[in-house]
Amino acid sequence: MAALQTMFAYVGIGVVAYYISLIITFVYDVFLRAGVDLKKFGAGKGAWAVVTGCTDGLGREAALELARKKFNLMLISRSAEKLEAMAAEVREMGVEARTIAVDFNNVSEEKWAQMAQELNAVRVGVLMNNVGVSYEYPMHVEEVSEQTIDALVELNMRAMVKMTRMVIGQMKERKCGLILNSGSFAALIPSPFLSVYSGTKGFVKYFSQSLAAEVAPFGVVVEHLQTYFVCSRMSKTRKPNFLIPLPKPYIKNVFSKIGVEGGSSEPYTSIPFFSHALMAFVAERLAPKQTAINYNRGLLGGLRKRALLKIQRQQAEASKSQ
Repeated sequence: MAALQTMFAYVGIGVVAYYISLIITFVYDVFLRAGVDLKKFGAGKGAWAVVTGCTDGLGREAALELARKKFNLMLISRSAEKLEAMAAEVREMGVEARTIAVDFNNVSEEKWAQMAQELNAVRVGVLMNNVGVSYEYPMHVEEVSEQTIDALVELNMRAMVKMTRMVIGQMKERKCGLILNSGSFAALIPSPFLSVYSGTKGFVKYFSQSLAAEVAPFGVVVEHLQTYFVCSRMSKTRKPNFLIPLPKPYIKNVFSKIGVEGGSSEPYTSIPFFSHALMAFVAERLAPKQTAINYNRGLLGGLRKRALLKIQRQQAEASKSQ
């Protein structure tokens, strides 16, 4: 009996020591550990950064932050007018800027070839695959339109793979480059009522991790950015709070924490913002997966009900005004 008690005591001490080490690592990563300096990827040395979906939200702030770091910018988005305004703003910061107007939901082979030609003509130090789309509101899978499903696949998955293939060769040849793929907590915890979106973000995670391990021997860094809500048009959230930051502070954290896991236990994944990292730490290490999924189901189910009620009110108001 005494031997058994001793064994359990040692096991308990080991478990406590394990969780203490996790907490220490978490605090060090989030508050103290510095990320890889962007100069490694050509900041201030004539290299170019390519940002998709760059005229709004996180993409816009990423492009501006990369310009502040003295990368030349290749700006890729749908609206030619917004791109030109963005390019003018970037040029005022003392760097070069070029634009490519493209709708990633409808890209011809000729357009893909044109983009590849333009990217091959410059030294790409950073690619940020930011373009993406989600649901209008949480819904059952059979309610998701074919058009939305096609857009989710094209923007969240195919565009990322195609853009990555365009630049990975030159990065491997130079043994230098950074690829950032915008992910989501929908890949951390499966998300009922966002099943197709959650599936596409799962693809982003596993593609990023697989590619990261593949190209690491060539000096190329691929990082999966696992992000909770940030104030943006896509998230439909305007007011920041502890869990939902504005795009600018979030992006500053991203580029100051390259190569730092933050709260993630996943390889080649970064959760750079404190509140997001804390949520991931609890979800991955403390909460049973089924409990987390059930929580997500309740949360997203509630958002769905509120969205449907809002639609009903709008329809009723429209009927009265006719």
